[in-house]
Amino acid sequence: MYSILIIDDEPIVKIALRSILPWEEHGFSICGTASNGLEAMSLIEKHQPDVIITDLKMPEMDGLELIRTLKEKNYPGEILVLSNYEDFDSVRSALLLGAADYLLKIKISPDTLLACLNKTTEKLQEKADRKVPVPTETVSENRTRLLLSFFEGETSLSSFTAQNADADLHFMQEPCAVCYVTFEKFLSNEAFSISGKLLCDMILDAVQGVLQPYILVLNDYSALVVFSQKELDAGQMKVAQLVKKLYNRFTMYQSFAPDMPYQENLPDYEEARNTYQTFTINEGHYTDDIAKTLTYIEENYMHRLTLSSISANVSLSSSYLCRVFKSEVGTSITSYLNNLRIRKAATMIKDNRLSLKEISTMVGIDDQLYFSRLFKKCMGISPSEYGKRFHQ
Repeated sequence: MYSILIIDDEPIVKIALRSILPWEEHGFSICGTASNGLEAMSLIEKHQPDVIITDLKMPEMDGLELIRTLKEKNYPGEILVLSNYEDFDSVRSALLLGAADYLLKIKISPDTLLACLNKTTEKLQEKADRKVPVPTETVSENRTRLLLSFFEGETSLSSFTAQNADADLHFMQEPCAVCYVTFEKFLSNEAFSISGKLLCDMILDAVQGVLQPYILVLNDYSALVVFSQKELDAGQMKVAQLVKKLYNRFTMYQSFAPDMPYQENLPDYEEARNTYQTFTINEGHYTDDIAKTLTYIEENYMHRLTLSSISANVSLSSSYLCRVFKSEVGTSITSYLNNLRIRKAATMIKDNRLSLKEISTMVGIDDQLYFSRLFKKCMGISPSEYGKRFHQ
């Protein structure tokens, strides 16, 4: 299994690359993402990826500077660069610096990407044949597997670290924070769909370059994220900030946001496990009032909706509904409805069968100019630019 690190300052590019291939089926795994070369350096040191796929034009440290830095550090893997047509001078420089190959963003398809990766891994194999065989499981993978077994088991922390003394688990005795990310309450909803891999990718995308937590995927709809309290304090970060960022990531790409209870300043991993177990005991579903409101919005987003019409149709007062909705869902009704409409519109744009004016009307927004502004606010690019990403 070859590990891959993706570096690009556009979130939508990282998400597109993650979803373009069934990576594991072809012998690859994505170990992380970063927004620029500076963020990537700590991830490269931690994961030692076999292949780096990097954009060339990025803030703080661009692709060329990153390649130069890695060359100085004798990075043993291979580097693929992403570019636009107008970047060819930069591509040439990257190849001269030692990049293995390049991919035009506008031309990337599953077949071209896989062909490029296969050619690159042949080079890696040639290097490996001249060296001592590499272990099949990396240190990071082994540690994640051990942590998952600890959180799902009952062995005391002292016994667990003693039993796995060769794995260097001393950090488990240090202060930490946990966040439990779960979509459990949506399992009965036929429209709900997610996978453990996507869940992990979303979390990685939200914390990239800021922290390096352990992400323990528990099943296809839940994951536990364990942070170093020392890292949080050093970066003057609060888990609440990352939870908000993660919420925005999920609502940008789908209609469902997870429950994300968290706790900071836990003395060690044993207390973190106790806290996680409390989270699982207390996890529940939306109250009936909010459940029926969400169902109503899902079934009627294509019509003209106002707070008054929604509250009237679910037989609740507007003030009560606003307060309880924000408390349980984590965002206002207006924001939730806007995000839902834009996600539905994005799916239609990908299908490439309707005009933007038709799509705007079909998701309940009659003003196409307002639709375009709202789409760019939610997705980061205009509807037409979004369409070009998929259809050229």
